[in-house]
Amino acid sequence: MKNIIFISFIFVILSCEKEESDDGCNRRFYYYDSEKIFLTEIPNQGTVSFYDTLSGDEINQILEQYNGVQVLSVPSNSHYAIISYGLETCTETNKLISIMLDDSRISNSNKFFISDEGYTLGISDFFVCKLKNRSMQNNLNELLNITQTEMMKSDTSKNHYIIRADKNANGDALEMANKFFESGYFEYAEPEFILSYGTY
Repeated sequence: MKNIIFISFIFVILSCEKEESDDGCNRRFYYYDSEKIFLTEIPNQGTVSFYDTLSGDEINQILEQYNGVQVLSVPSNSHYAIISYGLETCTETNKLISIMLDDSRISNSNKFFISDEGYTLGISDFFVCKLKNRSMQNNLNELLNITQTEMMKSDTSKNHYIIRADKNANGDALEMANKFFESGYFEYAEPEFILSYGTY
């Protein structure tokens, strides 16, 4: 019963977390040192994440079937590509993303954001987090189950974890990082941000 209430609470919070503009672009945020940093979605650029590390040729072959999509960059030894959606509104982009997510090789696709300071950045399907205390490992496992996210790497000596929020999770890496941080179990939980053509 407690889990059902907690899951319902998560869905209510998720629905309140985004402010949508007239063109369908949401105002979002992430936590940095407990402070909310606000971002606004942009419709024409984003990332496509894959379950496996693929070559540039393989990624181009997958994405060329989507009209207007152009690959801008594929970082080496990466599981994502930076793309142009070729669309004018987030509403149109959301429809295209929904179609793309039907491909079993695609883990997730996310629009880029612009920060209030004017930086353009994106996210992959990964986020990083650090537990406050090793004794909270069971809390981490419970969050993984509730949010349908997946632990990809762990360094238990440093309480550091890399989590995947794929298309089957209860939200993208930004939403899930926020949910993990809001649980109170973590020193930090942040998406793997992509700034311009690099990660920071």
